[in-house]
Amino acid sequence: MKLNFRSKSFKISIILFLLALLIHSVVGTISLKSFFNLTALEIIFSGIFISVIVSFSFDTLITTITMIKKSFSDKIDYEGTINKVHTLSIKVKRDGVLSIQSDIEEEKNTFLKDAMILLNDYKKPDIMKDILIKDIESRRSNLYRSYNVLKMIAHIAPSFGLIGTLLGLVGLLSNIHEVNLIMSNMASALVSTLYGSLIANFIAVPLMGRLKEYIDKNILHYHIMTEGILLIAQNDTARNVFDKMNVMLKEDTRLIYPRKKITERNDYDAELS
Repeated sequence: MKLNFRSKSFKISIILFLLALLIHSVVGTISLKSFFNLTALEIIFSGIFISVIVSFSFDTLITTITMIKKSFSDKIDYEGTINKVHTLSIKVKRDGVLSIQSDIEEEKNTFLKDAMILLNDYKKPDIMKDILIKDIESRRSNLYRSYNVLKMIAHIAPSFGLIGTLLGLVGLLSNIHEVNLIMSNMASALVSTLYGSLIANFIAVPLMGRLKEYIDKNILHYHIMTEGILLIAQNDTARNVFDKMNVMLKEDTRLIYPRKKITERNDYDAELS
């Protein structure tokens, strides 16, 4: 049986295996009771939440949670988009640009819908291009708001860990003659730095990488749609519309031109003639 190294199940298996190794190494070093320190947790989480809430709106925080969930669940359908725009180009060639009004009403992707409205309203591709590029930049800025939230958490978590360590050392020195308080403050001091590093390096930074990849995929999706709609506006052939969108994908994910569809082939032959 051949392993599929790109499959989601294989990736999850690797993550679980490495997580098990990590837990084993931690448990083998310290006991779980020593690992848990309520004072350190209060310092870290309260500090992080206060900083994030002050820095960002609640709308941005909710959007961040939603985007993280989408980065795990959503799959961007490049193939469906390319085939949809290709079919749209054939329809415009055959019936004219006004024939896409019903398609506009049914379209669920907001960016493609806006681009189709522009195609229906404008005749100058240069004007359409300027509007769509500005739209992409606006959407990019909105997408990166969530990335910036995680970036801030990655930066401040170790700092609050250090603050917890300093507070623990201050408590230790203030109660130097009381053995019980010395041990309690020492544990809080050491564990705080550990919590801050774990939150930054095992939660925030990996999620930043995941969101960055998700954002890049969305931006590529927008550029593919922009390219296709502009080519339709320039009255280019359906084959060129398909090919110029298709080459924007990675080489191993590119599509085959759908020549098997007889109606489309006849339309394409009519364009050439």
